[in-house]
Formats: sequence, structure tokens, C-alpha cells
Amino acid sequence: MSYPLVVFDASTLILLAKIELLPLVAERVAAVVTPQVEIEATRQESRWDAKAVRVLIERRRISVRKADPMLTRRLAEDFRLEMGEASTLALAKTQGGMVATDDGVAIKACKLVGVPFVTALHVLLQAAERRVVDRSMALVKLEQLQKAGRYHPRILEEAMACLMKAGPAS
Repeated sequence: MSYPLVVFDASTLILLAKIELLPLVAERVAAVVTPQVEIEATRQESRWDAKAVRVLIERRRISVRKADPMLTRRLAEDFRLEMGEASTLALAKTQGGMVATDDGVAIKACKLVGVPFVTALHVLLQAAERRVVDRSMALVKLEQLQKAGRYHPRILEEAMACLMKAGPAS
């Protein structure tokens, strides 16, 4: 079975680890990070989310691939991206993948370059829609994202409305 290629930047990787959704996602997509993102996401070894990312990489549930360095530098310069976000976008563009990012500048760059993207919030809503997590668990995870992420209140309200429309809680 072929899984969609999703190239994660550190922001989304860490958010999904914090709400304990990353292992479920890594089972359902071809999860990839660049070496720059691996370093960013696992740098603080004492944090449990960094440990969770490290374990998934060691178990090869998340693979590490290098991006084209010239394209990475060009994207970093053109869009004023940090190297993690630039390498993520470069790898997704050359590999035909999707970017997972919660970084506002990276989202704008994805739109301009024509690379599809998702945020941690999108991933959570899709997991609820596909019944990977039930609605009551999705609501708990939405509350966790609200605390850990930097989402505009309107976006969180829309996400809550989507979850409430999904039917009765399990």
C-alpha cells in the first residue's frame, strides 16, 4: 500500500507529539523530516515531545531525508524562511509531497510555490473525520492544541464547530 508523502517541519511535528497524535499519523502517511528539522525537533532531549519524535525516527516510522541544498537556500532567501522550513518546502517540492507546517511564513510560501500543506489542526480534524480518534478524544486534543499552538480564536472556534457537527461523541 502506498501512503501519501508528508514532509513535516518542527512546529507541526512538535505540536502533534504534544497532543500524542504523531504516532497515529506516522502509521498512516509516509512521514519525512529533513536533518535540519530532526535537530530542531529533538534538540531539547529532556522534553518528552522531543523524546517521542526521536523514538519514531529511531523506529523508522519517520524517515530523515536531505533536501536539495541550493533550492533550500533559494527558498530561505526568497521567503525569509528558517532553514528547517525551507528544507521542508524544498523536499516536498522535489518529491511531490505535502508540507505539514504551522509556521505562518511557511504556509504563505507553500501557497506561492504551489505545494499543498496541512497544519496540526487540519491533521486533528481529518483524524476525527476518518474516525482515527473519536469526537470526545478529538475535543480533548483540540483543547491541548489551543494551549500548545498559536491559533487565532476564530480558527479554533471553526474547528470546534467542525467537530461538533461530526455527530455524537463516542
